[in-house]
Amino acid sequence: MTPVAHFFCWAFIVFLLVLDSRRRASVSAATWIPTLVLLVLSSRSPAEWLGLQSQIMGFANDRSGSLLDQLFFASVIVASLVVARSRGVKWSKVLIANAPIVLFYGYFVMSSIWSTYPLDSLIRVTKDFGATIVVIAVILSEKKPLDALRAVYVRCACVLIPLSADLVRFSPLGKQYARNGDVSFIGAATQKNSFGEMLLIFMIFLVWDHVEARSAAGAKQLWTGMHWDRVLLLLMGIWLLRLSDSQTSFVAMLMGLALMLRTGWLASRKASRLVFGVALSLPVLLLCTQQFSSVFTPILQALGRDATFTGRTDIWHHITFSTVNPLIGAGYWNFWGGPGGRAVATAMGTGIPNAHDGYLDIFLDGGLIGLFLLSCVLVTSGRRLIRDLPIHRYYRLGFAFLVIAIIHNLTESSFARLSALWFTTLLMLVDFPSLRDKLRSASVREPEGSKSRTVRLDPAESPPAAEDAFGVRLRQEIV
Repeated sequence: MTPVAHFFCWAFIVFLLVLDSRRRASVSAATWIPTLVLLVLSSRSPAEWLGLQSQIMGFANDRSGSLLDQLFFASVIVASLVVARSRGVKWSKVLIANAPIVLFYGYFVMSSIWSTYPLDSLIRVTKDFGATIVVIAVILSEKKPLDALRAVYVRCACVLIPLSADLVRFSPLGKQYARNGDVSFIGAATQKNSFGEMLLIFMIFLVWDHVEARSAAGAKQLWTGMHWDRVLLLLMGIWLLRLSDSQTSFVAMLMGLALMLRTGWLASRKASRLVFGVALSLPVLLLCTQQFSSVFTPILQALGRDATFTGRTDIWHHITFSTVNPLIGAGYWNFWGGPGGRAVATAMGTGIPNAHDGYLDIFLDGGLIGLFLLSCVLVTSGRRLIRDLPIHRYYRLGFAFLVIAIIHNLTESSFARLSALWFTTLLMLVDFPSLRDKLRSASVREPEGSKSRTVRLDPAESPPAAEDAFGVRLRQEIV
């Protein structure tokens, strides 16, 4: 039965990919480069799929790595650079437009100087920057970047959601067993939290893909005209997300969908500023849970968690200003694989792969300076996305993923980590010079069937204004 199930699973995946390729004839073959990268970041490395490296090594902060994985990432980075050059991407403009992100990564390049393992730290930060920013340029430099973006994520969903269902149901590779015998469902990922992260990303993009297709067709009802394969993938995703038992991913998915689909006043800049301010305050509030645990306990219990965040606070208690140099940290990706991380693991009597908090891991890597640079990236990106909300719905999706990243990193660690969520977050945050012009041009033409006219958007929210079908306030002038 198992070989037959695997055969039908792969046949179904091929069918979905062919079906999607026919729907997106305008997307170039170069988009398969970021698609392959996202497939790996969302599931397992090539070495793990081939059984050449254990999943534990891929999850923990090991220094050895795999030659096969290094060759894979080097190949996709070089291929992406070739594609970007052929399209005339001006890297100087891209880097200047994204100065906070460049400074953030530049600081971690410098951190290799004081790292315990300098070469390892330098290789990691170079690979992580190249496998995100350089590969992202392939998507955003397409003639129709939003079509390419949708194709990359939907095609990954067509592969990994059915494959995860097959592995969970018919293969031991889809499960992970604890020492006490408890089983966790991990699908095509390496552990249950990354499994939940994968599902939340793809389910949001499946909904967004439908919203964009629905808008292009002029449909009025939200769920009108959804393709049957999208419905099936969403149902499978809901089932798998429930099996993963990743409450953080579940809450993040609901929040992301709400922020993406909001209309009216909820979609205004004022509401977005309020949401952004609340999200940025949550890391500080989390630090107060020990002092005000009685206030947060009912909320945590409603999410299926206790006041220790399922044991995470035991790790956090071991991280203080004396754990590492509080100003500069231990160097990029060097703490948990170095003396400091081994000391914490010895004190707790168990192996610790990360702090289960993105902010604490940035502190361990780069100290207070690293946290300051991270806050600069988040704040400047949030302000720009809120400013650009009236231009196109794409910026609403970007704002949703920025808030998701802020919330998700309260109990998981993805900031500056080569993962699907960090790749997606950077994709949403990168300010690509030509993208805004393309989106502005696309948003100023009225739907087919109406009298053709061009509309110029004023980024200032001042009356008189009109609302589009998604509640975006626009100021219109006939030009």
